[in-house]
Amino acid sequence: MKSTLRLALPPLASVTQDAVVTYALRDRSHKLLRSGQLSLRQLAHAIPAARVQAVLHPDDAIVTHINLPPLANKRLTAAVQASVEPMALSNISDLCIAHGPRAADGSVCVTWADRPVLLQAWNQLETLGFKVDALVPFSLAIPQDDPQPTQPLALPVNERWSTTLPHWSLARPEWRPVSQSKRWRSPLLWLGAAIVLWLAGLQLYAAQLRHEVNGLRTATESAVRDAFPSVSIILDPIKQARSQRDMLRLEHGTTSADAFIPLAIGAAQILPFAEGHVAAVRYEKNILTLVLNEGYEPPSNEVTLHQAAAALSLDLEKDPKTAHTWHIRHTDMALTTKVQP
Repeated sequence: MKSTLRLALPPLASVTQDAVVTYALRDRSHKLLRSGQLSLRQLAHAIPAARVQAVLHPDDAIVTHINLPPLANKRLTAAVQASVEPMALSNISDLCIAHGPRAADGSVCVTWADRPVLLQAWNQLETLGFKVDALVPFSLAIPQDDPQPTQPLALPVNERWSTTLPHWSLARPEWRPVSQSKRWRSPLLWLGAAIVLWLAGLQLYAAQLRHEVNGLRTATESAVRDAFPSVSIILDPIKQARSQRDMLRLEHGTTSADAFIPLAIGAAQILPFAEGHVAAVRYEKNILTLVLNEGYEPPSNEVTLHQAAAALSLDLEKDPKTAHTWHIRHTDMALTTKVQP
């Protein structure tokens, strides 16, 4: 247990950070360490992080005893509030009501204070950094046979300051002021936990993806090795597989499946007169053959057609046996078979 700072508060309505209070500081063995009078602000700097027992001014709380039957804790609290209501001069919603345990004879010690001023004073203490453990009514903080039951605690510190306080007070947890930092602490903790969980899930998902990618790469490399045994070192399996495929096509006199499109586009550029007169189109062995209907106007000079084809790296040939028929192929590709009529 840390040192205990007992404060004799002025009237609650006048409790501010500059209010002067009388205090007594004791160590864990209840030895008096220091006492005096300081403003709350000065005291907060002089004795930081002390366990605070605040004794209310004699006029700030009412203490009485009532008789109640044996009840569970929740029902006892409700019964206390019902008993206080006819005795209080204010609506009980405007009061802070606290009570002690039920004694063997059925009596219960009850106290109440004005809620707004009590909570405002408590908030002032918490704002200065005081950790308030107890807000004790004056009559419960002095000896029962005290000769001056209405005289506030004052200096010098004597036996009036040494009274053992009850284990309950008006400092109920549900009324404790919440500082701005504490107000955001719980949401921030939950947010931090959510971020950690999200990052953990992201790491797990990334690990799964890496495992799948590695498995796919291994399977691809194995497939390339099986299909192309001549490839000894595999760095980029997909690119190397495409290269091997294209080499095989060239060896067998074929090009890629996309060779038809460039030939068709080139034919449209060098044979503009064929537009609207195409009767048939054939593509085999890398040769595009166009058969035209009669009625088109053939060029007067076929040399210009061959020049236009050469500019596009194409070879243009008019079929010598079949009328209205033209053959187009890439110039870097030799005919593997003779064109049939």
